[in-house]
Amino acid sequence: MSLIALTSPGDAPGVTTSGFALALTWPERVLLAECSPGGGRLLRGYFQCHTPPDHGLWNLGLAAVHGPDIALRALWEQTLPLDEQRERLLLPGLNDPFVAVQLTAATWEVLAQTFTELPFTVLADVGPIVPELPFPVLRSSDLVLVVMRPTLAQVAAARSRLARLRQALGPSVPVGLCLIGDRPYTAGEVRAQLGDFAIVLKLPFDQRAAQVLSEGPDSERARRRIEAGLLLRQAGAVGRAAHRFATAQRRALHGVPGSVVEDSRP
Repeated sequence: MSLIALTSPGDAPGVTTSGFALALTWPERVLLAECSPGGGRLLRGYFQCHTPPDHGLWNLGLAAVHGPDIALRALWEQTLPLDEQRERLLLPGLNDPFVAVQLTAATWEVLAQTFTELPFTVLADVGPIVPELPFPVLRSSDLVLVVMRPTLAQVAAARSRLARLRQALGPSVPVGLCLIGDRPYTAGEVRAQLGDFAIVLKLPFDQRAAQVLSEGPDSERARRRIEAGLLLRQAGAVGRAAHRFATAQRRALHGVPGSVVEDSRP
């Protein structure tokens, strides 16, 4: 269906938490794939390692060595459901980030092909912008979303990294911006420093909800509270906007549309 990669300038702006929130509220079936070379976080964070730790990206990468057909068949054995209907799936990331160097560019190419051939959206959390990024996944994406806070530190970190990212991807892959919070700088001020983006989306800065999504709920009440809270409501609107953009991008055979700014508030 479509492939959307999520990355960040670093300094823990919440890209994994944002990707998780998007997956939980995505408007159709979705796979959240933890593809960061730095390793996965959701099993040891939100799920507190209660789910089986032997599923995930590493085993899928081993299967991908034998080609895309084998990888596609192996994918279903490596995913975990995020809901009872299995409409929201998780591909857990690496348990040991030191094995990331063994995932070669050829392996990432097969994984990218596997993701793009699925009949639903894949959200690939590739972690911060670093030289070890799985660039084949990003180059195959219909949209690359840079998730960041609108702060001086984040803008300063993003300036050179974003330039490198755009250079590596070329003009055929649209780069969007997802801002967490609206202070101290506005989206317009961030764009003035970092250049234009294909789409601009906004998530609220909700530290309590983000902590629950990052570390797991300590009670059923906490889980219900975030399900009804602002972050997930806003994530639903952001997901719908990103889904529309990525779908149109794929239908246009990866032609680059004009800039779109969406105020994704409910």
